[in-house]
Amino acid sequence: MDALHVADALHVVATAPIERIDPVLTAVGAGALIVGLVFLARGAAGAREAVRALRTTATDPAGLDGAESRVRVTGRAAAVDGETLPAPFSDDSSLCVEYDVSEFRSQGEGQSWVEIDGGEAGVPFRVDDGGTGVRVDPAAATFSLDVDEKIKVDADEEPPERVRGFVDAVDAVDATETGYEIGPLTIGDDPRRRYRQRTLRPGDEVTVVGDSEAFPDAPVGEVKSRFADGSPFIVSDASARRTALRLVGGSAIPVVIGAVALVVAWVGLSPAVAAVV
Repeated sequence: MDALHVADALHVVATAPIERIDPVLTAVGAGALIVGLVFLARGAAGAREAVRALRTTATDPAGLDGAESRVRVTGRAAAVDGETLPAPFSDDSSLCVEYDVSEFRSQGEGQSWVEIDGGEAGVPFRVDDGGTGVRVDPAAATFSLDVDEKIKVDADEEPPERVRGFVDAVDAVDATETGYEIGPLTIGDDPRRRYRQRTLRPGDEVTVVGDSEAFPDAPVGEVKSRFADGSPFIVSDASARRTALRLVGGSAIPVVIGAVALVVAWVGLSPAVAAVV
């Protein structure tokens, strides 16, 4: 009988720490760990691209032979055969364009801009430098462009005609419900929106970072090389240094979110880890 009591006591001691583990807290910790690692990886990728962009070799288009890796060219962007894209929120013709649409929403105890739609597109263009051009196909490129149009539409305002046309054409951005603003308060749904676009237009200064490849069908005035890929492959309206700073700045937010998520993961998982150890 004494041996049985001893065995029961040992069983209670062995299982008590495990029984005290909160499954909900552990699940939250595990989820936060995954989120933290994903965001840290995203931030690290941006920082890595920034370093690679700075380390690329500045090259004159005339010196390309179609087999260079991690080089950059700088010049004026020019349309090929007159092909351009319409900018979504202005009357400008563009070669590369990014846009985002955000709504001002309540988030917990505060309010912030929440993106509800966004996109990017580009058409092949030429980088001209002193009369010699090189073709760029930006389909796979990362764009690094300054905001050149930002439109905020408040509750009592009618959107500009260009924005109205965009809203009518894009299903993901339907018309907002009507609300009423009284001082800092909004009664009903808050329809405040922000429309932003970033464009590369013909004639703009452009920096392209990537790998060159053979382009035997290049027309007169272009070298028989082109940019269509690379690691990284970036189209920017700024210098290499400023582009790298943008990439680092863009990676800071994912790193902060990842770090916060890892702290939450540590709080959630530490009881389970302590019980196992």
